[in-house]
Amino acid sequence: MPKVSVVLPVYNVSAHIRGTIESILRQTFQDFELLVLDDCSTDDTVAQIEQIADPRLRLLRNERNLGRAGTDNAALPHVRGEYIAKMDGDDICHPERLAKQVAYLDAHPEVDIVGSFMQNFGASTYLNRYPAQPADTRVLTLFTLPTGNPSAMMRTSLFREQGMRYDASLRQTEDYDFCARYIRQLRIATLQEALIEYRVPHQVRKKDILSERASVSDIVREQLLRTWGVTFTTRELYVYNTIAMLERPSNDITLDEVDAWLQKMLAHNEKQPLFEPAALLRGLAERWFEVCYTYAGPRLSGLLRYRQSPLATHHPLTSRQRLGFLLRALRSF
Repeated sequence: MPKVSVVLPVYNVSAHIRGTIESILRQTFQDFELLVLDDCSTDDTVAQIEQIADPRLRLLRNERNLGRAGTDNAALPHVRGEYIAKMDGDDICHPERLAKQVAYLDAHPEVDIVGSFMQNFGASTYLNRYPAQPADTRVLTLFTLPTGNPSAMMRTSLFREQGMRYDASLRQTEDYDFCARYIRQLRIATLQEALIEYRVPHQVRKKDILSERASVSDIVREQLLRTWGVTFTTRELYVYNTIAMLERPSNDITLDEVDAWLQKMLAHNEKQPLFEPAALLRGLAERWFEVCYTYAGPRLSGLLRYRQSPLATHHPLTSRQRLGFLLRALRSF
């Protein structure tokens, strides 16, 4: 049996699929199988895959279009590896990706999932960073995906023994929903280097996709609060979702509201612990800085209000951050 099963759902990625598969087949770690699941592509994706001759590659074809979540679930009966490595059909693997993640999971039996940083290419050059330790990734789940889904390597036992599944009704953000629904069980770590090159395409439909992802993420966060037992008003939920997606306009919420909401989550965790207290304090303090730093109101008010909160003492600023904060504030005059 292979040590790793690489699960690669594909749909209409004929322009990129050969490069993706070749990056997997060139891994320095060789004890793996590659399960490519075609989700009823209408281009020549399948023809491109069939031209690749490698005994580790198995091509499976869905009878109907299932979406990413449904296809991931459909892969499970075919998985033989101890670990499952996730992958997207248009991304590129670093040659050491599997080797480094296998070594980490072998050495850390308490960790269920290990991801990595992801380096964007194409329409973006942003480096996607995530916390290293499980306590901090759990806190990040309050706001967003705790590690990059295409970079994740997971224990197969999560699905076989514990019965976890993706929500097949979701066409977007099924990865965030998965991490949030199983937040009490999952321990997620992230290697602090980019082992995935993540393609960001230039697409007309990109805005529509991002809008759908944002809407589903709002629902996921609301359900997470209910699972945790947090009571909230409609206004508090709006504030929470606004600061979770920092690219959203924040000019219709106040920093007093943000501070009050973050303090409320801290207080609730004391009564119903879900997060390690020190990790929650670190994570909320960092979010407080990010909200104040990107505040759409007068920049100087953001700087002054940031310093007034007790949270500011738990996220020490670097000299560069302090300078950037001050320059942004001065430019608002």
